[in-house]
Amino acid sequence: MVTAQLATIPEREELVKRTIDSLYPQVDKLNVMLNGWDHKPMMEDDELKFIHLNNSKGDAAKFHGLKKVKGYIFSCDDDLLYPRDYVRVMINKLQEHDNQVILTNHGRIMNPKPVSNSYTDRQAAFRCLGNVYEEHYLDIGGSGVMAWHSDYFFPDVDKVLIKNMADIWIAKFASEQGCKILLNPHKEGWIKYLHPKWTIWDDHFPNPQEQTDLYNSF
Repeated sequence: MVTAQLATIPEREELVKRTIDSLYPQVDKLNVMLNGWDHKPMMEDDELKFIHLNNSKGDAAKFHGLKKVKGYIFSCDDDLLYPRDYVRVMINKLQEHDNQVILTNHGRIMNPKPVSNSYTDRQAAFRCLGNVYEEHYLDIGGSGVMAWHSDYFFPDVDKVLIKNMADIWIAKFASEQGCKILLNPHKEGWIKYLHPKWTIWDDHFPNPQEQTDLYNSF
């Protein structure tokens, strides 16, 4: 069973339709969390479900309902286009590691704690949109290009206390559960960006104190 989950806001309606189209043929279930929406962007069916939420969890709403989900889980973002072989490639890599990693295409290797800035106080950074030539274990992984098996890892959305910090919450949950975050090698252009007008990064990069405090806490 392959389930993909993502959260989206009304301002990204046209973008998320394209994201959905890129994922829908590759998965058994696609659950889309509608943060603050008053309608649905398209028709539902047995494979595609929309869940209305109040945006109290922000991007971490993509982890909503995972207590009931078994099998391979893909956490995705509403501003990306996923390649046609995305799910197959990610599952093959997970199976190479006996499903004993959290796999991502984006993330950072941090400097020793305490860090002064969770974005910039790092040894290395890897982009899902760029070339990544080797596997690396990461301290913080990008939750929008991530996959794992439910038998290995569980991100509990009920424990998310501050919204729009999903990557740091994943790092915290992984640390608490003794799970490793692994970077998946890939080529530039494999995952494509849809260029939204606003991103969480725009808000938080100038003042990342909450993210930094959370990262230093575990």
